[in-house]
Amino acid sequence: MKKIFLLLGLAAALGLSACGGTQGTTQAAPAAQNTAAASTQSTHKAILTVDGHKLPVTLRSEPSANDLYSRLPLTLEFKDFSGMEKIAYFDRRLDEKGQKVGCHPMAGDLCVYQPWGNLSIFYVDFKDDSNLIPIGHLEEGLDIIKAQSGNFTATLTKAE
Repeated sequence: MKKIFLLLGLAAALGLSACGGTQGTTQAAPAAQNTAAASTQSTHKAILTVDGHKLPVTLRSEPSANDLYSRLPLTLEFKDFSGMEKIAYFDRRLDEKGQKVGCHPMAGDLCVYQPWGNLSIFYVDFKDDSNLIPIGHLEEGLDIIKAQSGNFTATLTKAE
């Protein structure tokens, strides 16, 4: 009889310790979220002017985005590509050394397509692509980008 109570006590203690382990895992998640939030604080603010509209852009703090920011102001000629993105080419490629490549772009994301070196502004969600370098996000005005038909000129400047 003592052995049965001892086994039941051990089983209960094991069950309680398993519950405690789950609680510890739950508490670790907010710390990871805080780390992600801290990494996004180191960004550059820019303005994309399209057809007289000033659209706020946040550029990541990564090699390609830093290189782009250092070149501002910059006027680019955009065209539609595949009904999903507007693309423009730089006079010379952005710095890609040490750059993370591959992402799952969402509408409003700015990326560089590594094989061609062009800038892409996605106006629809896209699939994972191992050739895309994420460099920033258009904070508002995506409807203005999407509404542009044919080629159009836009100027990217540092926000003041």
